[in-house]
Amino acid sequence: MSQHYGYSPIADRVFTGRFLLICAVITLMAIAGWFVWYAINGLLLIVASIILAIALDGLARAIHWVVPVSRHLSIALASIAVVAALGAVITFGTMNIAARAPQLKKQIAHSVNRITTRLEKNNLAPDWIQHSNPNSSGSNGQATDGQSSQKSHSIGQRLSGEFSSALTVTISTLADAFLIAIIGFYLAFTPSAYQQALVRLVPKKRRQRVDDLLCEVGIVLRRWLVGRGLSMTAVGIGSVLGLSLLKVPFALLLGLIAGLLTFIPYLGAILSAVPAILVAALQGIDIAFYTAGIYLGLHILEGYILAPLIQRRAVSLAPGFLLIAQTLGFAIAGTFGMMLAAPIALSIQVFVQALYIEDILGDQPHMPGVDVLSHENFSDS
Repeated sequence: MSQHYGYSPIADRVFTGRFLLICAVITLMAIAGWFVWYAINGLLLIVASIILAIALDGLARAIHWVVPVSRHLSIALASIAVVAALGAVITFGTMNIAARAPQLKKQIAHSVNRITTRLEKNNLAPDWIQHSNPNSSGSNGQATDGQSSQKSHSIGQRLSGEFSSALTVTISTLADAFLIAIIGFYLAFTPSAYQQALVRLVPKKRRQRVDDLLCEVGIVLRRWLVGRGLSMTAVGIGSVLGLSLLKVPFALLLGLIAGLLTFIPYLGAILSAVPAILVAALQGIDIAFYTAGIYLGLHILEGYILAPLIQRRAVSLAPGFLLIAQTLGFAIAGTFGMMLAAPIALSIQVFVQALYIEDILGDQPHMPGVDVLSHENFSDS
């Protein structure tokens, strides 16, 4: 029958084999895509753990350079230093907020009442503000008991819902942070064991190549973290100094927030200005305007002067590609995806340049910040 149509049995078997292979590849890609889509949060936690492990490894190298101790002891000391720093920051922030809470409460109440009054005078206040305003009156100039009870019940339900939502988010965030810390510590303690286990999943003739690329990704991410750390420090110090000169409350805490959010390239500097401007607005519109000017200046300094100088010695991505990656990360996984967009994009760039540009196209690869593949590796000794 096959010869009647001009095909040989061998050609039929080859065609059928190729068709089945294509179907198998498409099926595997669909399953992988489905898994990544539904497990994206877990995968991002693993990425964050890897970045933490690389950061601990870099800090351990610095400790070993100062004090010649074993790698395992250096990792332990680095972990203790990170935990102690986070504990000090949380303790200081809590004590600072608690000490200034009464004054801040009065300022917030005064500012909210002033803004609400202005909105009501101009008929711009939403209905829920008008209904919850204690100064609103009934037909005889005073609110009735039924209206007051309904208003209090509505406000109480709203505040209770917001508190429950905030508590849920806080518990979930703390659980994720604890998981990231544990996984990151184990990855930093014995990185070669996990790296070799991953390399053994590929054919023997490609294992050395994959091992070199994994080492390259580690080097690129370590250099990127150093650059981000310098930018974060500069923005944090600049924010503290500027807010202190303006006598804005919680200057040190807001500066710390600004420094941490600078971890997100470009967008982080903008996001860090929001809480500072809101707190400064309690002191007056002019103070809020000056605060916005300070953060704009810091954004220009970090984005257009400091970051390019640092990235010449570290690694960099084209701003357009980075913003596209951040947009996709935010669309897929929200703020967490946007935070990790840069390191993920850098890792993808390494594999694309090496496996596609060099191995398939035979062209010269352009690694981010590194001209040639370095064989520097994590050592457990």
